[in-house]
Amino acid sequence: MIAAERAIRVPPSIEAFEAAIDRSWDAAHSVVLRYRACSSRADAELDPLFAEQLRSASLREGLRVFPLLVYRDVALDVLDATSLMQTGTHKSVDGCVTTARCLHAGHRRLVFESGGNTGTALTVYASRAGLETFLFVPADNLPLLDARVFAGPGVHVVAVEDAGAVKAAARAFAEREGIPRVPELAWRHEASALIGSFVLEHVLAHGRPDHLVQGISAAFAPIGIYRMLTPFRQRLGGLPAFLGIQQTANCPMARAWLETDAPGRSVPPLATTNGLLARVMYDEAPRSYGTFEELRGLLHASAGDLTTINRAEFERWLDVSIEGRTPIEHLARHGVAIAQRDGEVLEKAGLMGLAGALREIAAGRFRAGSRLLVNLTGGTAQPRGEVVPERTIRVGEVLA
Repeated sequence: MIAAERAIRVPPSIEAFEAAIDRSWDAAHSVVLRYRACSSRADAELDPLFAEQLRSASLREGLRVFPLLVYRDVALDVLDATSLMQTGTHKSVDGCVTTARCLHAGHRRLVFESGGNTGTALTVYASRAGLETFLFVPADNLPLLDARVFAGPGVHVVAVEDAGAVKAAARAFAEREGIPRVPELAWRHEASALIGSFVLEHVLAHGRPDHLVQGISAAFAPIGIYRMLTPFRQRLGGLPAFLGIQQTANCPMARAWLETDAPGRSVPPLATTNGLLARVMYDEAPRSYGTFEELRGLLHASAGDLTTINRAEFERWLDVSIEGRTPIEHLARHGVAIAQRDGEVLEKAGLMGLAGALREIAAGRFRAGSRLLVNLTGGTAQPRGEVVPERTIRVGEVLA
């Protein structure tokens, strides 16, 4: 069962949902503006001032779906959450919502930690709105950042050599300086419900896929999608079975799901991100966000599963030839240019779902004739230049 206590209020009927869509905005431009009235926080209705702040904060938060390929009689469609996003990842939605919420609350200075994608989005949106930002990031991940984003006034970057200490450093700094640490949990769910609203409208118009596949860390996006789909599961003919993909080297959610005899087993913190497939997914304890129970609920409700993928599998399945093209070449035909450096994909987190889906098709997980919707959460961002942090916190150093 999905958790009974919800941070998002869903319209009571399909008719109410469709009536709340602002059709003056195309989803390919901004799902924030198109669906801003379709779901609301349970503790805060969408008031006119916040609606205006969303419009002011919005840059480009577009989504679309297109058919990518057919492999072994399984059709694979892509939920493109990268090529139409301001920052090249689905975290643009979080950047927009968080900035608007901060403006609404009167915050002028913000602290946040990130492996790269969320921090980039929050910095882009918040700095444009005139807010001062402090990003705490693993030092190993500095090459993943775009120097152009972090060059402006009021934009601060603090590198932390021990990746496992990033959260604690950000928390300590925020408490010491009296600056809010964002985004709040409810804002993350609010942003993910906007993605869910797009998926609901798409499914109503084009039919339900048999499976939804995505690479995950804390799983905010699939939770938001299923929060919007689940109340209407009967109307939709059931829920798509969710398959979440984590990297083998850092898979706490998959471990908790698969090892039912020891779901609370702790794992050693990651001191460095260098050995990870997806370095932006550095958090070894995403369950601290409280999302695992709801993820487990949607897995049970949709007859879903979690699995993992390693680097060799990732590279193999993005290099395989299907219908005469590699998956990356198929994406390029649809205007999705995956950023690479020296032949290596830069943003691997967004493509884990695609590589994992192809591997599972080959393994026979999906029946012939079924249709998959793969959430491509990133891949097109092209970071340039070198970000020089204002400060680097060394291993064992106490923030002072």
